[in-house]
This record gives sequence, structure tokens and C-alpha cells, in this order.
Amino acid sequence: MITRKVRIHNWTILFLFSFDKYDVESIYDALLWAEAPDSIISQVSENVCAGRLNEGFCFSQSSARRSVAAVGMASNGPEVLNTTVHEIAHVAQHICGADGIDPMSEDVAYIIGDITIQISDIVCQLSCPHCNRHD
Repeated sequence: MITRKVRIHNWTILFLFSFDKYDVESIYDALLWAEAPDSIISQVSENVCAGRLNEGFCFSQSSARRSVAAVGMASNGPEVLNTTVHEIAHVAQHICGADGIDPMSEDVAYIIGDITIQISDIVCQLSCPHCNRHD
């Protein structure tokens, strides 16, 4: 599993990439760090242990200004990109909700772009067929 902490808008996002069922303990710790309730931790742990491809999750605690965004193992490069964009969108929605930012404003696009720039090297590595084969 690859991890990266990102800071934006006085918010910390812990990204987890390429997780699988063997990473459930690390994911548990990440959700504790984000102050997730036990019900969320149990649900996520159950989903992670199922070991399905092309899945992710996002949890945010606005009072702590923390998020965990996770992208699981993928069947191919486009699925890595698809799940990553999906989870980034959730984080942006959570930041906008906490900060009273209009979800239809240009600010949302900048938040998404700023997050994407900070994880682009990982996403490129995982989604590139020449860098990371998905046979």
C-alpha cells in the first residue's frame, strides 16, 4: 500500500493507494486517526476484507479537518484513475461543505486540481501501462 498525506485549505487528507485485504490493520489505524466512528470502521473493514477490485472509500471528519481517501487494487490503469477521481470528488465535497463553499463554484475545481497535483506522481505510476502492468 502506498500512502501520502496532502494538506489543502487547512485540511489534511491521508491517501491510501493499492490497498488490499492484507492492509486492513493499516486502514483501521488511518480511520482512527481521522476519528471515524466504530460503525464506519467496521463497515470499511468488512468491505476491505472482501478483497474486491476497483473499489475505494472516503471518510472525512470536518471537526478535525481530516479525511482518509483510499483507492484499492485495480483491474487496469483507467480504473485506478476512475476510482481516484471519484474519491477526490468526495474529499472536495466534504471540504466545501465544512467551509461553506458553493459546490457549483470555481473554487471546487481549484480544490480538486490542488489535491490532484499533490498525488499525481502516484496516480501516474499506478495507471501507466508501461510503469505498472495490469495483466
